[in-house]
Amino acid sequence: MAETSVYESARMTHEEIEQYEDALVNTLNNPPRASSHRLQMQWQLASSQLLDQIVTRYDALQGMYEDASGERAREWEALAGDVDDEDGAMAKFYARLEHLQAYYQKYPERAISLETTATPSILGAQDASLFDFSIMEREFSGEEMGGRFLDLYEPYEMFINLRNVPRISYLEYLAQLDAMMSVPLATKRSEAYKLYLTRLREYLSAFLHKTRPLEDMDAPEAAALRAFEDDWEQGRVPGWEKKEAALYGTGNSESGIWCDACQRFYAKQTVYDAHLSSARHLKAVRRLQSGEQPAAPQPRENDTEQKKHAQRAKQIARDEVLVRALATELASVRDETRANIERKASLTEREREEEVEAMEAEMDEAMETGGMGYEDAGDDAEGGGGEKTYNPLKLPIGWDGKPIPFWMYKLHGLRVEYRCEICSDHVYKGRKVFEKHFQESRHAFGMRALGLPNTPEFRDVTRIQDAFALAEKLRQQKRLQDVEEDDTIEVEDEHGNTFELLQRQGLL
Repeated sequence: MAETSVYESARMTHEEIEQYEDALVNTLNNPPRASSHRLQMQWQLASSQLLDQIVTRYDALQGMYEDASGERAREWEALAGDVDDEDGAMAKFYARLEHLQAYYQKYPERAISLETTATPSILGAQDASLFDFSIMEREFSGEEMGGRFLDLYEPYEMFINLRNVPRISYLEYLAQLDAMMSVPLATKRSEAYKLYLTRLREYLSAFLHKTRPLEDMDAPEAAALRAFEDDWEQGRVPGWEKKEAALYGTGNSESGIWCDACQRFYAKQTVYDAHLSSARHLKAVRRLQSGEQPAAPQPRENDTEQKKHAQRAKQIARDEVLVRALATELASVRDETRANIERKASLTEREREEEVEAMEAEMDEAMETGGMGYEDAGDDAEGGGGEKTYNPLKLPIGWDGKPIPFWMYKLHGLRVEYRCEICSDHVYKGRKVFEKHFQESRHAFGMRALGLPNTPEFRDVTRIQDAFALAEKLRQQKRLQDVEEDDTIEVEDEHGNTFELLQRQGLL
């Protein structure tokens, strides 16, 4: 950029804003057509990044027009010049123009840099560069699955390690996330509880901003804070009706046992009974009996401590209100997280691996089709005529006459082929279809043609040679069993033990 010209910088900034606005409009008008949460989230993140670029450049423009340093005014005076000067204003203008031309001849790449960063064609939905999933990997953890679920394991560990808090399961914690009144007051006074609330509030707020980048997520927090300030002054915050007195027990005659001689309260009966024999109490009793006026009541805590307690109690109550508001805003995500955890607990290791493979296949499909899915890419490739289905990967046709999604193709293992000689070398795609065909008419007809029974013993046998070998082995076993049943005579030894009895006892 020509660093000597404020006006050139402003012009280029305006041009950048226009191109980013065009790119944002094109991006918002072309959302991904595939029904994938990760693709939709990536589309929102890309749009949010373009919006951030626009806001940043508007801020820079505002600084240029305010001209706090006076550089813009000085440049204007230099450009205007003096009309009585022998060179004239136009001479200085052409001198600046020549300087700019020389600058862009020396740095030609800077004149087209905008087209490589904000041109709409690059950020259109048809281009795979929009779906840079490294952004998703940086923004979300693996447990969050691209913003679909919450990852509250760290706050959960902090919660169950608090004192006097029952140890509950992670599912119960998700359901009771906004139930703060069940925490004992002694625990709320601890520093660990304050740190736990801060971490939980920060995570929920960050998650809400990441998963809804195109919405104003500061509004729910601001509304909750405004309502909190009014409710706190009027004592209407749930669980904090007495403000700091609810946490620290500060107050007057309502709490504790009063001693007239010492002019102070005692929290428990045992403490009150123990102080009766102390030297200070006995001295106060003698002064009272001699007719002296008792000393002025001593405050339970000085003003500074009271202010600290009030400030700390208000901060804890504020965090609790914010956590409740954010948890309510994320109620649907909490329910989906619980359902996902329960579902994953019932899966086998192999099913979990297949789920990961299906997600990778979904990402491959997004990269190859620009986020549309093969079934939608086919419509665009054929111009919407519908005469010929676009199916470059030879995917199976679904019930709607279109190729099934690639992620579903990998999830069901349809890329694995199983050949059966008994069924005249018919090929079955997918383990589920392969296992099902043993009870179908094609396989049963092949077994009858070979003169073999279609019994469960022949399940998973696909080669004719193996089927004959298994049939011969089963016949031999049957003959041996018949011979043993016909010719075997059971006898006893001198102790009355039979062969079968000794064998069951493990002696043979």
